[in-house]
Amino acid sequence: MGFNVEGQYSAFEELMHYYHYEFNVFYLLTLIVLVNCIKSIIHFTIAKQDKIKCNKFGLIDIGVSVLAGLGLMSGLFFQGILSDVSFKYAEIYLGKMMFLCIVSFILFIVQLFFSIRGRQIIDNKAE
Repeated sequence: MGFNVEGQYSAFEELMHYYHYEFNVFYLLTLIVLVNCIKSIIHFTIAKQDKIKCNKFGLIDIGVSVLAGLGLMSGLFFQGILSDVSFKYAEIYLGKMMFLCIVSFILFIVQLFFSIRGRQIIDNKAE
């Protein structure tokens, strides 16, 4: 049971006691962006070695990464709401959430770069 400082039962304290299980979703979304980034780098390397001729170069992966980023942004929005309710818990999770959002954004930019460059390589070989 979750008890507040005065020793009274608090549903919010109990809820936040288990919030780390829900927070694992944000780690999973970041992992999805990481996998898509690695996938685009591998496809770029294969395209550069002239072993791939497909011109649908990672469009679905970019879409999946955008959806994962939207999920992370909604989580960051929730952290703002959480900071209004309880600074104690916002202090714990806001830093983690900011870190995951920044890492995912950097990975998405890398993925986008390699996807565009790979697409250009395939288009140049087709001409």
